[in-house]
Amino acid sequence: MTESVLTLLTICFFARMTPGPDMLLIIRHATAAPRGGAPRAAYACVLGVCAGLSVHVALSVLGLALVLKTYPLVFRGIQIAGALYLLYIAARCLAAARGGGGSLFAARSTAPQAGMAQGFRDGLFCNLLNPKVTLFVLSVFTQFVSPESAMGDKALYGGVIVAEALVGWALFVRFLDTPFVRRVYDGRQGALNLVTGLLLGGLGSVMLLGRD
Repeated sequence: MTESVLTLLTICFFARMTPGPDMLLIIRHATAAPRGGAPRAAYACVLGVCAGLSVHVALSVLGLALVLKTYPLVFRGIQIAGALYLLYIAARCLAAARGGGGSLFAARSTAPQAGMAQGFRDGLFCNLLNPKVTLFVLSVFTQFVSPESAMGDKALYGGVIVAEALVGWALFVRFLDTPFVRRVYDGRQGALNLVTGLLLGGLGSVMLLGRD
């Protein structure tokens, strides 16, 4: 069991560190935090990502993830919704870049809870509306459990997947908030918003066109 858990943690780590929408959003929120202020919106984004991941895990545990493989139209519908949300976030980033890099999150800096709510929503919907996450979780599950496995074993492996993401992304935000790393991007929010907007827009467009 211990060896299986370690193997699962390794798989999840490398999958999580592959650049994608979740990583881009977390970086976006972390780098938008004011100097000397805790990146609360970024941590909220992490919680949102993990909440979405928990839903994917639950679908796999209950066997409902097979619906995405059985009915391509369901998969495509969720994919289109996710693509549109990515394009919406990309538009926000580009609007912030055009305004000098501060508009969206700077406007929320005096209302931390509003910024945290936005961060949570971004993380939640970005992860939840990505059906490929469900298929990834399902493919990982089939390597460690079978339909006959006890529900406790399935819950254990599902919990490991979510816990790895929660701890890993939180440490990633902490790394981005270190003084050395902050010196790299402080004062460059406009450029970061532009790059993030273009990347998210590209990912959203690819998803909308139905390409891998």
